[in-house]
Amino acid sequence: MIALFLIVVGSIALFLFPFWLLPANPFPQPSGQWRVGTTEVTWDSACYTGVIAKVWYPTNDVAGNSPYIDNIGRTLSVMTTGINPLVKLIFNQLYLGRVMTPALLNATIDHSSEGFPLILFSPGFGVMNWLNTFYALEFASHGFIVIGINHPGSSAASLLADGSQVKFKTLEKNPFADADLLNAVLAETSQEQANNISRVVDTAIALNANSDSVLFQKININKIFAAGHSVGGAASFIACGQDQRIAKGVNFDGLFIDAIDTDYTDKELLLVLSDRDQSRPKNQKMRLQYDQIMDRDALQIDQLATKARLQRILLPMTGHLDFADVPLIIQPMFVKSIGFVGKIDGLEILLKTSTIAMDFLER
Repeated sequence: MIALFLIVVGSIALFLFPFWLLPANPFPQPSGQWRVGTTEVTWDSACYTGVIAKVWYPTNDVAGNSPYIDNIGRTLSVMTTGINPLVKLIFNQLYLGRVMTPALLNATIDHSSEGFPLILFSPGFGVMNWLNTFYALEFASHGFIVIGINHPGSSAASLLADGSQVKFKTLEKNPFADADLLNAVLAETSQEQANNISRVVDTAIALNANSDSVLFQKININKIFAAGHSVGGAASFIACGQDQRIAKGVNFDGLFIDAIDTDYTDKELLLVLSDRDQSRPKNQKMRLQYDQIMDRDALQIDQLATKARLQRILLPMTGHLDFADVPLIIQPMFVKSIGFVGKIDGLEILLKTSTIAMDFLER
């Protein structure tokens, strides 16, 4: 009888745990003067047609909410391959499907006589564009249009307009086990993402000139910026150096790999770094490898500072995932206990870094 009682109680606790772990409304109302609208646009990569990107933008429509993960069944189908269909349905719809954001789906973009500045935001390696929703909401509420890019192959999954998906390109070896291998993987991935960023610039400019587009005459093409987290941040710097249409770049805690054919003359770059001692492994062998990677990164950043107007900001007691939605969408008590984030309140860090980035872009 006691065993049955414990099984029932344990089953109920297991069922309810995700409700505690994943808050339904984790995002505060954005702090800017505009409400936020959201929709989708499509762009073409080097190998794929109709890659879906998410757009956030200023609106004066009545406030509303929209799902954190659009088309959740399709979005997560590749990521949850092999999971029991019933378990997948429950997890997607009952847990993740209840997470909402303060952005109105398909709202009307507000008018600006000069057009709104455009930020092309790239996620980190293996991450999808919705994991940087806080930044997108905040930027859009202050008068930016934000396009969150999924990168085919380096995002966990990229949806295509024809209903298919591009899976994450798995690696044969763990790149973090070897500094030279990591450098090579990051160089290839960040360059691929930088190329994609430029293609999305092409798409955005075309949509800005298309009277049938939701972005028609809404973009200030003289104020196009690239930003990103982790590898996406590194890619934003490279794209800024290779595409003269991109005025500035923002890198949230990405290791930097210099690339060929970059010209940072008169370009301004912002690098916001976490406290990397927070992520330093305890294992001695791994710690030596980690230190080698960090030393190489510091050297490459110093070299970059000789080529561009580089502003560096170090935020003590922060972790790498403090620059994504992780501290908001997962209970802080949990993510702090397993070392995903630093020791400071996650919302405080996101508000601070978004303000730093906007001040940099607007000056």
